[in-house]
Amino acid sequence: MARALNPEFVRNVRAQLRPGKMLTAAIICGVLSLAAGAGLAFTGWMDAAANPWGLTLLSVALGAQVYVLLLGGGIACLHAIQREKESNTFDFQRVTRLTPRELALGKLFGAPALSYFVALCLLPAAIVGAVTGGAAPAFVVAAYVILLLGAICYHAFALMVSMLVERTAATAAVLVFIVLVFFPWATTRWFLGLSEISPLFATELSSMTSWANVPWVGGVTDMLLGRPVHHAPVLIVLYLAFTAWFLLAVVRNIKRDPAVYELYSPAQALGLALFVNLILIGFFRWSSTDPLNAQQIVLGFNATLFMLLGLALIRNRDRLRRVWQAGSREPRWITVTHPAPYIVVGLLAMGLVAVAVQQAVQNPDPPWGAGVAIFKVVFLAAWLARDILFLQWMNLRRGHRRLTLGVLYLVVGYVGASVLFGALGLYRTPLGAALATAVVPASILNLWLSLSPAWTLALVVQVAVVGVFVRLQRRAVAELTMTAGA
Repeated sequence: MARALNPEFVRNVRAQLRPGKMLTAAIICGVLSLAAGAGLAFTGWMDAAANPWGLTLLSVALGAQVYVLLLGGGIACLHAIQREKESNTFDFQRVTRLTPRELALGKLFGAPALSYFVALCLLPAAIVGAVTGGAAPAFVVAAYVILLLGAICYHAFALMVSMLVERTAATAAVLVFIVLVFFPWATTRWFLGLSEISPLFATELSSMTSWANVPWVGGVTDMLLGRPVHHAPVLIVLYLAFTAWFLLAVVRNIKRDPAVYELYSPAQALGLALFVNLILIGFFRWSSTDPLNAQQIVLGFNATLFMLLGLALIRNRDRLRRVWQAGSREPRWITVTHPAPYIVVGLLAMGLVAVAVQQAVQNPDPPWGAGVAIFKVVFLAAWLARDILFLQWMNLRRGHRRLTLGVLYLVVGYVGASVLFGALGLYRTPLGAALATAVVPASILNLWLSLSPAWTLALVVQVAVVGVFVRLQRRAVAELTMTAGA
């Protein structure tokens, strides 16, 4: 860990914790705490047995601390690097003797210093509420652990975004961050056995009296591989893991020229994609989804995630020249097929894991058995390799916005082919669907009947097209490397 009082941390704390600011914040927090406590105590006698006013005060104080740390501290971190760039002081920081880790940690804990102070000023109200309401100390401590770890995770994410956004996108980044703070559950409760991932869970945890699992609808029990687990340790592990991933991106790039930012190396990006996939597979609600829909959702998510990974890893001509001139130890065969190997390895690995978990948890009947599912995984890997190699080859050609043009070609081709095949009725028969899938592979997700030679032929076509684009990319790489060497 970087030394406790590194210069960047001290600089941020001095800028944030001015005596006037601290006094004003303390007075406001004190007045609000007294008003809330007095009001709850005055009205609490009406139903003191059913809902002790002390627990309500504890919940209110914790909720206020959550929003202060997430919104106030998060927005401070969103501006931590972006405003340094605007004031032309960021380049000076990049050439200081501070290590990237010291610089990142100094901003992570120094930029939201005022928010931490405000949260500290609200702590007496929480303590009074916990003591008066008879809250269990273990649950109060656990609630504050989740609060702090969650705040640090959100701050690390905001710091990473601050490093990437330009001045024109700063307002949009703030709005997106606010949405993530208030609606963190929007993408989890529909198909995952995972409760809310917001630190607001701390307000619920603080008033509990038992670690025993309760029904999932209660919001404190998650389903991991079909087994109930308490939400608190799950949330702690997720916060620690994602904080590490966000900080890795910041530390890798904070002292680089913004023109050559690369959040993660290809191997690290693959690791992040695998980690996200493991979360999906582990917490997927297998028991409430039929086998075909489960395969469609999980494999469709895998395909989407690894397609995004491939787009993020695509190199342009300048990037390929820099890699070549830097004497990269990357094997030649990976260079000429980049980024397809990462996509294929990741999709095959996670697809096979998903199939194995489905067989263990659901034990589906033969029409949805492992054979068809594995074929889907292999087919999806070949399809993504085909498209991503096409886009990479387009991006290595001469001209402007070749990648955008390549994406446009794919969209127009898929839409046109889908309309044509639908008009011809190819999707109505197994043979026609198999032949259409050779051109528009997305329909492979609907496959559930036994395999036929036509489906095998469609897979062979995908592999053959992959070979064509590998050859084209090898020529483009050879041309660029010869130019760089000259």
